[in-house]
Amino acid sequence: MPRLDAERIALWRRLGRVIVDVQREIDGELGEAHGLPLAWFDAMSAIRDGGGRLRVGELCDTLGDVVSSVSRRLDRMEDAGLVERSVAPVGGDRRSVSVALTAAGRAMWREANITYRRLVQHRFASRLTDTDVAALQRVLTKTSRN
Repeated sequence: MPRLDAERIALWRRLGRVIVDVQREIDGELGEAHGLPLAWFDAMSAIRDGGGRLRVGELCDTLGDVVSSVSRRLDRMEDAGLVERSVAPVGGDRRSVSVALTAAGRAMWREANITYRRLVQHRFASRLTDTDVAALQRVLTKTSRN
């Protein structure tokens, strides 16, 4: 196993800065173009990818966030008419609170997704060769908990 040297520490810090910079840019553009924070877009994407309805706990797991933070986010999103929560049975659990996108939420996600994809293409995907993608996949596989 390689030892933790200055180069690896510097690379780790640089990776964090790059991710934060790109996320800030995406957050700003989504906010300016759609009035939608990136955190809301991520939650909406997770719900959509989860089949249109998720338990709040599943949403927390998908987002890698704690229940209190996601609940506050969902409160604001619900006030904006983008999501709705219900105590409908999901997966056989009758006590579970689930969240789904409203019609307005689905429309907002579709519009914002165009902006999101354009920004990811511009700031990330267009700069990577197929070799870069394969190398990054290897790194992420090695460092992922899943």
